[in-house]
Amino acid sequence: MPRNESIQSVQRAIRILYAVAGTEDGRSIAQISAAVGLKSNTVYKFVRTLEAEHFLVRKENPLRFSIGRAMTELKRLDDDRHLLTVAAKVLMKVHTKMPSGSFGLMEHQSGDTYVRLNIESKRPGVLVRPRERRFHPYGKASSLVFLAYAHQEEYDQFFRIHPFEIEGKNIWKTRERLEACLSKIRRLGYAQAEFISVQDWRGIAVPVFSSGKELMAVVAGYYDINMPVDSCKTLFRLTFEAAKEISSRL
Repeated sequence: MPRNESIQSVQRAIRILYAVAGTEDGRSIAQISAAVGLKSNTVYKFVRTLEAEHFLVRKENPLRFSIGRAMTELKRLDDDRHLLTVAAKVLMKVHTKMPSGSFGLMEHQSGDTYVRLNIESKRPGVLVRPRERRFHPYGKASSLVFLAYAHQEEYDQFFRIHPFEIEGKNIWKTRERLEACLSKIRRLGYAQAEFISVQDWRGIAVPVFSSGKELMAVVAGYYDINMPVDSCKTLFRLTFEAAKEISSRL
């Protein structure tokens, strides 16, 4: 096969995906066939394969096909890898400016906040990628940033997974106090450990947004309780700078 010769079956599959994309109610086999210029039985074979790999999903009565979750997953995976690549470089850079501080990148998924990248003062120059380090849903500034900016569906899911009466009441006493804190975070654009009545660390958490203003992650800067005030101010400034730079490169 010549180097520049395309694989026809791959081209056809891509044309089918484009034909289905953006249709509110999906498309039938006949509609897809007309759009891509292929026979219905040929289109059906491609559609079944794409459906098996979750690139298409069927709707019954009448039979229609829409874009499946695999397309979204590919985009999310690409975004996530790009985010981690950019964030790793930025966190290493800010840490060289302040080796006495510690910095991390947190992500949120299914109601939980995870540490994805971490570089600490006790191990300067070493970027760690924790596997399963979760933050307390109500007791960490980073977790509260995600909750403060959550869409309604994510917000409702959070409280289903982490009932306030069981996991949050001992920290916040009432939902009203928690909601007041979330409002403050949205107003100021960041969260501090001092916002929380019970906490075991000192630091700040700043949101990272995509170009479409979607909350992607949180950059946290944290420090020893005995760190001088001027050094704390420097760490806060660097945390804001890191979040801003990561956001600008997404």
